[in-house]
Order: sequence, then C-alpha cells, then structure tokens
Amino acid sequence: MNVSTIGIKKVGSVAQSLMTNLFVVTATIDPASLATVTGAVTSAITVTGAALGDRVELFPPADMQGIMAFGFVSAANAVKVSFFNPTGSTIDLASGTWTIHVIRK
Repeated sequence: MNVSTIGIKKVGSVAQSLMTNLFVVTATIDPASLATVTGAVTSAITVTGAALGDRVELFPPADMQGIMAFGFVSAANAVKVSFFNPTGSTIDLASGTWTIHVIRK
C-alpha cells in the first residue's frame, strides 16, 4: 500500500492527518562511555529535510543496558542524539548502526 499520509480517526469524527513527512536515515553511532549519572551528545547527523520542531524517533541496534537516548533536531537538516546513564555503574555501549526517523506533523 502506498499512501501520502498516515491518518488517525476518532470514533464519530473525520480522519485527521497524523503525519505528512517521514525522513529516514541510518547512522553509525559510537556513544561515549558514560559514568553513573552522566550524559553525552553526539555530533550532528545529517537528515536532509529535518526542521526544528520535528519529532525524532530512535531505533538502537542493541540492548541499551539502562541508558536513555533522546533524539532532537538541532538545526535544519541536522539531528543530535543525547545519551544519559541513570544507572549505578559505568556503561560503554558498542558502536552500531542506528535508524533515525524524523517526523513532520
């Protein structure tokens, strides 16, 4: 099936557009080793079409071992990933290929 938008419909109302643009990239990310209760942010990852305010979804290649990751558009065509370690020990995630979705509503 090929659709230009994905919609959502509340019972008894007209279908509403949920998403009109989806930009998908893969990037090799090697998160820094994170001591307990510390964080790090990646360099910018190019996502052509990304704009400030767009939603970013991350798909890591392996178990995150308690590390939290958050993606955000930092500038036009650029996404950064922020990592935070809330656990009680140092964690060094392996390098891997992440899938990044940028969604414009």
